[in-house]
Amino acid sequence: MAKIVIFGAGRGADIAHRYISKDTDHSVSGFTVDDHCFDANEFKGLPVVKFSDAEKMFPSCEFKMFAPLGSQNMNKLRYEKFKACKEKGYELISYVSSTIPFASDLDIGENCFILENNSINFDVKIGDNVTIWSGNQIGDNSIVFEHCWISSHVCIAGSVIIKPFTFVGINASISNNVIVEEENFIGANALITKNTAVKDVYIVAQTPKAAFPSDKFSSMLSKLV
Repeated sequence: MAKIVIFGAGRGADIAHRYISKDTDHSVSGFTVDDHCFDANEFKGLPVVKFSDAEKMFPSCEFKMFAPLGSQNMNKLRYEKFKACKEKGYELISYVSSTIPFASDLDIGENCFILENNSINFDVKIGDNVTIWSGNQIGDNSIVFEHCWISSHVCIAGSVIIKPFTFVGINASISNNVIVEEENFIGANALITKNTAVKDVYIVAQTPKAAFPSDKFSSMLSKLV
């Protein structure tokens, strides 16, 4: 059990507060934000302090930090805040949902946010500052390096390597033994079967719109029944 300070006072901080409060023995003590973002001294009924003043109210010898920021700028914003917290001497916790089987056996770094209903096989390694949203499959012997974001319903096969600062969108699939290089953007529904290069982008086109309206389509379907 630890006393936690959450970096942020928006949607991400709200979600993190609820998961930590409902699904861990940790206690959230307050929030901290960048000085230029400070506009209220309370959030979720708890104190908010400027990051420059964080050590005064929440000394690093007594409190730990959690920075659940998004994937902006290929996860580099979250990396900068992660680094800033470390420079102030804070240890950062990771949240791993209790719904994940054998969670205590996982090799996971600091400041990871791993939500419910993920299937993570044996011998998977996950680096620092990785977010894995709900309902993914990560195959055995795979490695997700630091500062990555895995969206929902992603299928990562066995012995896959995903290098730092990569974003993987919903419903994407990555085949066995593939190496995804740094700063890749893999969009929703993409299929990756070969090794990628640094800063590659993979985008799947949207499903084409039909040439007739929904009421006509519904009428057509009813005639088929």
